Amino acid sequence: MPTIAGGEAAGLKIFSRGADPDFARGIYELPVQKAIASRLMPGDVFYDIGANIGFFSLIAARQVGAAGQVYAYEPVPRNAAAIERSRDANGLSRLRVFAEAVGALSGQVELLLARHLGGATLATVSMPPDMKGRLDVRMTTIDASIAEHGLRPPSLIKVDVEGAEMDVFRGMVATLNAHRPKIICEIDDATKEGADQKMREIARFLASVGYTVSPLPVAYANGGWQVLHLLAQPVTM
Repeated sequence: MPTIAGGEAAGLKIFSRGADPDFARGIYELPVQKAIASRLMPGDVFYDIGANIGFFSLIAARQVGAAGQVYAYEPVPRNAAAIERSRDANGLSRLRVFAEAVGALSGQVELLLARHLGGATLATVSMPPDMKGRLDVRMTTIDASIAEHGLRPPSLIKVDVEGAEMDVFRGMVATLNAHRPKIICEIDDATKEGADQKMREIARFLASVGYTVSPLPVAYANGGWQVLHLLAQPVTM
């Protein structure tokens, strides 16, 4: 199991078989790494929605320490298992993994698997260009998950769900209203126009529940597929 070479996760071990080599190098999405690390204090609670192999969950678990908590949601079984292996290798006992999708409703859904480990999408959202299979998975909402499992409320939430962002937000309105966590969200699309439209839609929705949205520094050159990250913060009264 490789040790991460640099970045905010430097020195941690990660089970990364078949994943982007930038995870092990520690250079994966550096602006997102910095945004997470700089906004988590010891004792905080981080929700990683669409956790992939848990790279950001590991950073968060180290930041929040023994008094904090990390909840990682990842519906692809092999990815969820990888998070647990990395957690155990690093002794990060405050990291809990839910092998579930997150959306606007609870129930069973069809997940379309992709060759790219982080590319799985819900069948109701889109079809990955490198699709390699289908899988029925359980879907929950953040509001329901907190109630069902008695989870600690979030300080910071990261959302990376391949097009299902609005569903995730609709399923956490009670949480946003009650606990006012900060949010980091990834948006991607084949075109700049498409990505910008998704950004505007999310910004409008979050404004309706009292949040302001600003872009994070770009993580990719964006010469082809467009990837944007936003930071949403509750409006202070």
